[in-house]
Amino acid sequence: HRNILNPCVQDLIGEVEGKALLDAGCGEGYLSRFYAKRGAIVTAVDFSKRLVETARKITKEDSLTIEYKVDDICHMESIENEKFDVVLSNLVLLNISCLEDALNEFYRALKRGGYLVFSIVHPAFNFYGPGSWEMGKKDPETGRRDGLFFKVDHYFEEKEYERYWKTREGENFPAPISFFHRTLETYLNSLNKSGFELVDFREPKPPDDSPFFDR
Repeated sequence: HRNILNPCVQDLIGEVEGKALLDAGCGEGYLSRFYAKRGAIVTAVDFSKRLVETARKITKEDSLTIEYKVDDICHMESIENEKFDVVLSNLVLLNISCLEDALNEFYRALKRGGYLVFSIVHPAFNFYGPGSWEMGKKDPETGRRDGLFFKVDHYFEEKEYERYWKTREGENFPAPISFFHRTLETYLNSLNKSGFELVDFREPKPPDDSPFFDR
């Protein structure tokens, strides 16, 4: 996030001073706070009441002003038409079943001339989808295994995958997370159907040759 994804998103969004920004699927509000600190007028929505409560608490501790709402990005009842200069949806669309509904809602919420910036995990290299890493032998000194190559099968079979995230101790979280595998074709054509014009598309790479990124 810090080294690859966030800098790319920041570059695409550009200057936000005085702009109305909707963080759609804000989670605990990390990016909402990031852009509020840079002068954006931020409204943030998430389906999880618990995450929104956490976001409000952290935001208050940081003495920031952000309007948080518990709402469904596929049907944002609390969001009025043509209100925002920017809609940001960071690593959210791959976790919802209603892709086209969400894109229609983003389009509705944007002012004329406004723009959407969203990120997903690349569907051809998504560990939580139909692919997996072929791993090398474990390094006895570091305990790490390098990825040799990524195996992808059933790329055109769009479906839901349920995966468990793990704690640092290696235990499964109490409930699985849904990931909806879709092709790039589906994402790009869905944007077009919703009325958007594609102006930039990025596949960000690690910023340097640090060994951390080898695998």
